[in-house]
Amino acid sequence: MNTSSSNVSDANVIEVPFAYHRQWSENYPSYVLFDYEGDKHFIKLHKYGNRFFFGDGLKELRRTHGIHESVLMRFVGRDKNTTFSVDVVGPLHQRAATTIRHHVFTIDVSKDMIQHNYQLVLPLEASIYLTTSKKYMIVDRGSGRHHKWMITTNNGLSCVVDAWIHYLGDCHLKPRDEVIFFYNIDQHVWEVLYRKQVKWDAEEDEAESP
Repeated sequence: MNTSSSNVSDANVIEVPFAYHRQWSENYPSYVLFDYEGDKHFIKLHKYGNRFFFGDGLKELRRTHGIHESVLMRFVGRDKNTTFSVDVVGPLHQRAATTIRHHVFTIDVSKDMIQHNYQLVLPLEASIYLTTSKKYMIVDRGSGRHHKWMITTNNGLSCVVDAWIHYLGDCHLKPRDEVIFFYNIDQHVWEVLYRKQVKWDAEEDEAESP
């Protein structure tokens, strides 16, 4: 039985732990099965250069189980097996009832959003952190600096236009990337993070398929 750990980064990808390179040798599977709290997820393997990564399927696992922040994942699997019991260690299980930061919503960046400069329509779950007297959101984009994102009303919906368009461009976001919105209750600040969707080389993947 092998036990390995891997940091889950700000991209929907995890590099295959070293222990599984030894046990799989040149016979890498196309898919593995992650068993997290009894819920099973098929995860596709991808090759990039001489490195292998768990890729497609991680976004769905994150969404299903509310894993919105970077965490440490522990993998437990028997020799030559492709089924892993997964344990998560990090902010997911460290946040207590007194936590001051809450995940509010996640947005998938779309092709139309990029090409046509679509505004960000704030979902209903964001409304409890917005007051009618404020026409802006105070946003921390991860650098510690605070920015004002002006809020407009369009057909009764709260929207962010210019600041959102600039954010997408500044961060070089592409379709299928994610933007995660947290609200820091103590500081009354929105914390906005993004997670990149890795674009794989299909030809290289196919060349390595058994």
